[in-house]
Amino acid sequence: MPSTTRRSLLVALGAGAALSGCLTLESNSDELGAIDGEWRMDGRDAGHTRRVDDGPTEPATAWRTEFDDVRGVGTPSLADGDLYVPADAVTETARSRYRLYALSGRNGGVRWRVPLRVEPNGAPAVSADRIVVGAKRSVKGGRLVCFHPRYGEEQWLYDVGSRLTAPPTVAEGVVYVGDWRGRVHAIGTLAGTVRWTRRIDAGEDGRSFATAGAVHDGTLYLGSQSGNTGVVALDADNGAERWRVTTGAVTGGPIVADDLVVVRSHSTVRAFDTAGKQRWTVTVPAPDPEGIAVSDDRVFIPAGDRLYAIDRDGAEAWRHQVDDGRVGTPTVAGDAVVFRNGEGGLTARAVADGSERWTVPTEAAGQPIVTAEAMFQSSRRGVVGRGEN
Repeated sequence: MPSTTRRSLLVALGAGAALSGCLTLESNSDELGAIDGEWRMDGRDAGHTRRVDDGPTEPATAWRTEFDDVRGVGTPSLADGDLYVPADAVTETARSRYRLYALSGRNGGVRWRVPLRVEPNGAPAVSADRIVVGAKRSVKGGRLVCFHPRYGEEQWLYDVGSRLTAPPTVAEGVVYVGDWRGRVHAIGTLAGTVRWTRRIDAGEDGRSFATAGAVHDGTLYLGSQSGNTGVVALDADNGAERWRVTTGAVTGGPIVADDLVVVRSHSTVRAFDTAGKQRWTVTVPAPDPEGIAVSDDRVFIPAGDRLYAIDRDGAEAWRHQVDDGRVGTPTVAGDAVVFRNGEGGLTARAVADGSERWTVPTEAAGQPIVTAEAMFQSSRRGVVGRGEN
């Protein structure tokens, strides 16, 4: 059940003031302009499509923020011009190993930081006036922690009595997450009130939901990685089951875009319609933990050193192979797809035919978070912000 704690404004401001000496801020050029776009959760939206309408055409580094006392930085979320960044701190004086930072998207300045006390699972989910972090308490327990975006005040906690590895998904003021015992939790973001919970297949085989659920048009889609593997579709309002299909272990997705539901089972990618009817299956040469992106015309699948562009009917449109290293997580930005080009930097390729649009060097290895005006990536110790050159 949720519990509620509140920090005073004085404490929150004191935490912000304590940042001095804990980070360095480099400004390589003018700060970015207004950031109007959003990337509110893992995969950008509740369908996890990793798709935006447009992006910078000649990105150049505008700022770089590095935290002196962290060893790893997770994927940020972006809302109302601010980035919310999970990080792993390792100093002898650190009061908590894990932290959540709020940065200005314009210049990388730190607005506040708060301890997490638990290990975060991917990007936070941002709803109106709430930031929800999904986290591991232990190998057998998870937690949702909610903060206010203004000063980082903790609003509520919700403990999950099972292993939790999925980042949260927010839609219509409700946060959804599935756990490793096959239970699905729907929690109101404002006060942490339980809307509903349901265990899927409570028998011997059971299910485990290791990846984020997707919400589209009132339906919650979840992929099971063990036990009774496959996809389950539930009514997002009350948890009633709408349909299920059996697949291999779901290691990526679901991703839901328009009338297409895409899941990955190691080297096999399957697409269904929103009623559960299979449309196509594609096998790629390597399993890959990187995410899938979906445009109006293509599904982009990373597989080791290659990126595959698959038509909506399941036919291969084109592929790109890097010379050195692995392909990173793709993001669709209008008529281009952006991804880390192995060791060759960050690149954009045309959605239609894979032709090169631009390539820029980058030391950051994180997933590209893209808006029309800017692009952000986490690095080992911080975040890089880029805008038009």
